[in-house]
Amino acid sequence: MILPKPLKALTWLVLFLALLYALYLATANALLASAWGRDQLERSPRLSLEWERAWTLFPGHLEVTQLHLAGRTAERRFTLAAERASLRFALTPLLDREVSIHTLEAEGIRQAGLDAYRLQGSGTLELAGIHWRAGEIGAERVSLQLDEGTVLHDDTALVEGVTLDADLRLAPLRLAEHPGGEATRFVSGTLTLAGRSDAYDVFNPYLAALGWLEIDGRGDLTGDIAIERGEVLPGSRLRLDSPRLSVRLDERHWLEAGALYRIDGSGAVEVEVEVEVAQSARLALELDDIEMGEATPQPSPAASARPLLGGEGFRLVLETPALRLYAPPDELQRAELHWRNAEAFDIAALQRYLPPPVPLTLEGGTARLQGGLSYDAEHLTGGFDLNGEAISVRLGEQPLSGRLGLHLPIVALDVEGGAVDVSGTQFELEAAAPGEAQPLVTALELPVASFRSPLAWRALDDDALRDRETPWQAELELSGHVANLGVLDPFLSGLFDGRGLALEGGGRLDGALQVRNGQPLPGSRLDVYSEALGARLLGFHARGDGRAHFVLGPGEPHPEASLELVFGEVDLTRLSDGRRLFQAERLALAASAAASPRTARPTTAEIAWRGARIPDVSVLGAYLPQAAPLRLHGGRAASDGELVIVGERAQGRATLTGDAIRGRLLQEAFDGELDVSLVLRDLHPARQHLDLSGSRLTLNAATNGGEPLRTQLAVRQARLQGGFDWPGSEAPRRPLSGTLRLDGLLDRLGFLNAFLPDEHGLAIQGGGRLSADLRFADGEAMPGSQLRVHSERLGARFLHYEAFGDGSLIVTVGDPGAELSLSLPRFGLRRQADGGALIEGRLLDLHSRARHFDLPEGLRELSTRIDLPHLVAPDLAALNDYLPQGGAIELLGGQARLATHLQLEGTRARGRLALHAPDARLALHEQILEGALHLETRLADGDLETLDFDVSGSRLSLDGVRLADADGSLSHGWWARLELPEGRMRWERPLELDARLELAMRDSGLLVNLLVDAARERRWLRERLTLGEVQGEARVMLNDDTVRLENLAVQAGGRLELLANLALRDSQLAGRAFARFGPLRLGIEIDDGRRRWQLRNARAWYASGQPASELALPESEAWFERLDVQME
Repeated sequence: MILPKPLKALTWLVLFLALLYALYLATANALLASAWGRDQLERSPRLSLEWERAWTLFPGHLEVTQLHLAGRTAERRFTLAAERASLRFALTPLLDREVSIHTLEAEGIRQAGLDAYRLQGSGTLELAGIHWRAGEIGAERVSLQLDEGTVLHDDTALVEGVTLDADLRLAPLRLAEHPGGEATRFVSGTLTLAGRSDAYDVFNPYLAALGWLEIDGRGDLTGDIAIERGEVLPGSRLRLDSPRLSVRLDERHWLEAGALYRIDGSGAVEVEVEVEVAQSARLALELDDIEMGEATPQPSPAASARPLLGGEGFRLVLETPALRLYAPPDELQRAELHWRNAEAFDIAALQRYLPPPVPLTLEGGTARLQGGLSYDAEHLTGGFDLNGEAISVRLGEQPLSGRLGLHLPIVALDVEGGAVDVSGTQFELEAAAPGEAQPLVTALELPVASFRSPLAWRALDDDALRDRETPWQAELELSGHVANLGVLDPFLSGLFDGRGLALEGGGRLDGALQVRNGQPLPGSRLDVYSEALGARLLGFHARGDGRAHFVLGPGEPHPEASLELVFGEVDLTRLSDGRRLFQAERLALAASAAASPRTARPTTAEIAWRGARIPDVSVLGAYLPQAAPLRLHGGRAASDGELVIVGERAQGRATLTGDAIRGRLLQEAFDGELDVSLVLRDLHPARQHLDLSGSRLTLNAATNGGEPLRTQLAVRQARLQGGFDWPGSEAPRRPLSGTLRLDGLLDRLGFLNAFLPDEHGLAIQGGGRLSADLRFADGEAMPGSQLRVHSERLGARFLHYEAFGDGSLIVTVGDPGAELSLSLPRFGLRRQADGGALIEGRLLDLHSRARHFDLPEGLRELSTRIDLPHLVAPDLAALNDYLPQGGAIELLGGQARLATHLQLEGTRARGRLALHAPDARLALHEQILEGALHLETRLADGDLETLDFDVSGSRLSLDGVRLADADGSLSHGWWARLELPEGRMRWERPLELDARLELAMRDSGLLVNLLVDAARERRWLRERLTLGEVQGEARVMLNDDTVRLENLAVQAGGRLELLANLALRDSQLAGRAFARFGPLRLGIEIDDGRRRWQLRNARAWYASGQPASELALPESEAWFERLDVQME
């Protein structure tokens, strides 16, 4: 049969195609089975291809078994291992170096990997629409199903036992231009998985950019994720359920000294991560049965190995911008952290979160904690409640233990702007101090509490500071009761130029504070009310029922801070020694100062006290300079006063009154009534300036001797600077300068003696009206300064004498030196420490001039003139103390007039003394003399330390003397003249005299009676030896009880010669004498009143005797007879 030509052509075509197909099958399958064919496919170094069997049924089709594919392209590594794979691809594009795969189906997937991520397990892979050309790749569909697989990153297993179902698309991209995770921008599709995973490896890569959060733990992971162009779509979710999970919170992300904390959950723990891709991704984590502790690699010394807290649960919620596979989130939109029913095992660990100004220290104990934080766009809100039953805290400086409750709402906290608002904070503390059973209750509420500082939570940059200070704002309102007001000390310590104010006790608080740019605004205030308010201020401690009021008022350029403290029934003590100053009915303090320390305006303060009772006035001694004339030793007193302090200066007034005050005024001790009115016109301790003008002092008291003491002083002017160790001044003492004018009535002038030297024995005593006008400069009294005293009972001491009378005293400062003038128109004089009668006198004038005068040393290098021109001794017997004791020479009576002039120069003295007694009676041994006595004593070259004088030129005369001896024989009209050409006298009681005596007498009877009076049977001898007009000389010596005449030589013309050496004590005469009358020569030896006559060789016998200075006499017994012995 012959076929039609068209059919025949078709037949041949079919046969040709069948031949070609057979040739294709034979050739292609032979090549796939041959080693040469495999080598040709592996010629590219970037491709490794292995299979067990491979075949093709038609061009563009490939079937393989046990496929293992590995390759690298554009920095990408890929691997594929499958039991069976089927490939459909286009052949024509291969001519243009393009790869176009229609489908790729792989079954029994054992491994698939891309870069560091690998899938292991059993599953299927379907690829469709894969196109690759010149480094650009795309895929219309990538479908992967995996059972019991593992997802790894390098060698880290991300998910184990995973069941995975992924249906993805890959938009065309150039791999070289999108390295790493950037390629995920071109991935879209869905992904469903379930398996076991480690939370650290799954979630932390996406949390790393936050810098403060890590999650750790292992559990069951499930997920359902939709992706569009690398972004996770809304509705996608990923969940990890784990029996053990932990969270790490790192404070160091915000705080330089922060800590790293770890929160571990136990029991049933569930972690849920939900991503809603509308605008944000949300991660929620919740833990039950938690423990929280510090996990810092190098924890602080205060950190404990014990967990910080434990509790029922912890919840963490984070919201970030849209979740992108190619970039982890680096911005946090919202965060929530919440602790549920937690317990802080040691609240001391929470101390680090209290700002330094808060005067509360958490020291120990457990407390319940509940609350959390919510963070939203740089704003933090939330709140915490802290409650503890047995906690230890320190409120201010007071340790306490008891119950603590704190409600801290965080209304707003702007980390970026540095603002925080904790309005509504409530604080309650019911605790007791050690050793006290009664707890103290503190309860505070802060209705408004907001603070703002742009530089908070940032490293301070000097360029960001204005005036080297951090600008900040605050608004605060508080009210409540505080058990210990010492908590306010940190806020009050800067008052009063840094000297500060400290409060104590418990009381009510009510206050408001507004601060702008670091400066408090007018209207800020604080009120404190307490029935037992304590305040420490300016070195004092006040305690009583009181109130304190602080307020800021308007001022330029800064507000003015005012303080008012008012006490009722207050105790005031001194902090330096704890002594009570006074108890007062009322004490008020008002002070004001600029609110800004940069303002130079001084602080002002007004202090007033009323009805103050001082239990011991000696406490006031600390406020008196050491050189003050008034010292207070004890007694109770009352006081009122007020004091105004402006900066370093003070002024005011004070009164002090008491009925039984002990002290010392002007060196005189007293005990009695004291009334002081002190006017303080100006006090500046730093400049050592004091003005007491207008002050008054009245004293009615008794001295230690029982004598009344009345003193009144009125200070007309007292402006002084320097001169004292000023209380409150640390500067060295300055020389005294200023003016002192005062009037007064003094009972004791002895204070003047401090300025008088000892060398002249000058001293002032008594009292009277005083007037002083003194000026000082550079520690010296200025010329013209004067002190006047007028008194009806003025006393003066000089040498060993004292004078009393009505007179005046004037002390005048000259240039140089000073002068002291004492005038007593009428006075009485006696020897000091002598209770005898006074010698009356008139016109005593004592004038002393000092070449040098200064305040510390007083008068120095004195020249003193003492004039006593009119003295009357009513009885000469008063002067017997100056004669040798024992009656050898004795003044028996008669009135005498005396006149004395003394000139004292330093320790030297000179002068004269005259005595005239017209009716003098005196006794010499056993002879009585009655007549006129006149004595002129010249004093020269005197030594005031020994009172030794040169009395050369002194004279004594007796006239009209009636002389009677022991037998009653009388002689009338007798006279004698005695002169001391040379000699020295010691002006003591009795006098000591050693002088050469020249004498002249009417007759020798006085001397003859002295020699032969005991020999009554030789009366004729006395008569023969008594001749007229005798003259002679001798050495006379007087001491305590003895009179000695040595080498007495008397002549009466050529007829009579008497020589004698005699010693007389207690009426006992001893010695030798020689008498020559004409041819008669007679020697007389007197021993204990007995005479022995020597007629033979009388002159030689006399010459062989002892001089009077060597004669021995029996001891005197006069001292024994003068003893005053009384029967008891």
